Amino acid sequence: MTHPESTGHSGVRGWPHSCLSAAALLSALIACGVTDVVYCPGSRSAPFAYALDVLSRAGALRTHVRLDERSAAFLAVGLSRGGAASLRTPGNVVAGVPIAIVTTSGTAVAELHAGIAEASHAYLPIIVLSADRPFEMRGVGASQTTDQAGIFASHVRHYWDIPAGSDIGQFPSLMARACATALGKVSSTPGPVHLNVGMREPLQPDPESSAEALLSFIADIPGAVPELYSRSPHLWAWESVVDTKARTVVLAGDGADAAAVNWANKAGIPLLSEVGALPQGALAHPQSLLSRPELVSDIEQVVLTGRPTLSRIVQRLLASQVRLVVHSPHLPWPDVAGKADAVVTALAAPTAAHADDTWLPRWRQAAQEEHARIEALLDTPRGCGSALAVARSVWRAADRYLVVGASNAVRALDLVGQGAGPSRVIMNRGLAGIDGTVATAIGAALATGTPTRAVMGDLTFFHDAGALAIPSDEVRPNLQIIVVDDHGGSIFGTLEHGRAPRPVFDRWFRTAQSTSVEALCAAYQVAYRKVTPGSLVSVFDEAITGLSVVHVPVVDDPEFYATIRGLDSQLTFRSAPANGQY
Repeated sequence: MTHPESTGHSGVRGWPHSCLSAAALLSALIACGVTDVVYCPGSRSAPFAYALDVLSRAGALRTHVRLDERSAAFLAVGLSRGGAASLRTPGNVVAGVPIAIVTTSGTAVAELHAGIAEASHAYLPIIVLSADRPFEMRGVGASQTTDQAGIFASHVRHYWDIPAGSDIGQFPSLMARACATALGKVSSTPGPVHLNVGMREPLQPDPESSAEALLSFIADIPGAVPELYSRSPHLWAWESVVDTKARTVVLAGDGADAAAVNWANKAGIPLLSEVGALPQGALAHPQSLLSRPELVSDIEQVVLTGRPTLSRIVQRLLASQVRLVVHSPHLPWPDVAGKADAVVTALAAPTAAHADDTWLPRWRQAAQEEHARIEALLDTPRGCGSALAVARSVWRAADRYLVVGASNAVRALDLVGQGAGPSRVIMNRGLAGIDGTVATAIGAALATGTPTRAVMGDLTFFHDAGALAIPSDEVRPNLQIIVVDDHGGSIFGTLEHGRAPRPVFDRWFRTAQSTSVEALCAAYQVAYRKVTPGSLVSVFDEAITGLSVVHVPVVDDPEFYATIRGLDSQLTFRSAPANGQY
């Protein structure tokens, strides 16, 4: 079978249809406002490489080349979280632009899935452009060919399978749909989308091709990109949704609406925010305060914004018989126990304070007492060398941007990160895994263009050390990675698994590694130093320049961690169910 585009006679001297298709799709991305493209090398995706070379040299795009697709996906997650795409309007429609990823065919596409799943649950707008074999090579045993269309299943908002040789004039309108879908412009539920692009040989331009000819072709592509206006959600009056006579707290989790600070201030009620969920303005983080029965037993109503993911004690509160108002512009809304009394997509601030003017002072007093208690414990000999003390030092360094790993790192900061701290905390809480944390931090630092600090555990670092493999001619961020090394997965020691026999725990949960952090850094040509928890503060006096790792070994001490949390196994909430589903 002979296809017109396979002859190379495309009307643009030296540029085959595959390269023109790639250039047209990238040009449509640019027209939709996209500025960053992450590219993973491959043969079937080569047309995108040639087009990206021309467009990046022309200053039309900023490009990032990565060898490993999994790291590339989380680099895109970091670029999205660190850039304007992570800033949302009051209706939680993304106000920025998507980040694009380009891969070749086969396993390369599958390697993206972990990052795409994180982006889906975190509502991050990412556009995957995967090169694919033409239809006649699918299902016949061709090398590096699999079913790529629909490979991400429910983790993308939509996917398009674009046949090889498609009408290039349709690409501007198609990409406008893809970008609008990724940004949640119509659905108010942003997230990843996937364009699977068939590419038929030849996959490279002829020697006589010129960049000027390709740029001229792009400029003449017919079709228009429509201007899309975000849907404006209706703001429901506070008093029509929230019982102003009930003793109420506002609880903020990942993706919380920044307006929650104003809600709590005007209502005169406590605002409890998980670390990073809101900028400064919360009364306290919820873990330690919710360990006080004299407070939680009097809670009658919770207004929840965002998705809390850090503490079982929070989930116990939400599963109890308090009245629960969920603020969420997305599906699905967060309500694990199915206890919500009301769900509202957009909420206006109250017009007056709530009835009980003694309620907020009680919580303020308790917050001061908890802060003093934790500070005193951290200043003991046992506390000074702990991972919690490291977390406190990192928080007090008050960097503009801080990227935080999952597991113990984020929970430690949620316990000790009180008072002034970073102006912005970036975390992957969509699926709350340790996957891709190094790549996410690199992407966030590149997106902000600002010296950035990251803190994570040793297993989190090892799990994504491959992200340090940055090609020699690519830009390296100004990023300092603090590796808190407690020799394995110590978070399991704070859960019920910590009661398992030591050999069982060590092999199946802790999974301590003998890998050398220093040797890894040397292999990737990353600056390295090893410090004690007590000497870590001296590191913060130095400017963050280039990519570096600070290795901080600590002693695992789950009992001390539990003491800091102040948890009591007999703690109860208002008529909390006893089914153990917490």
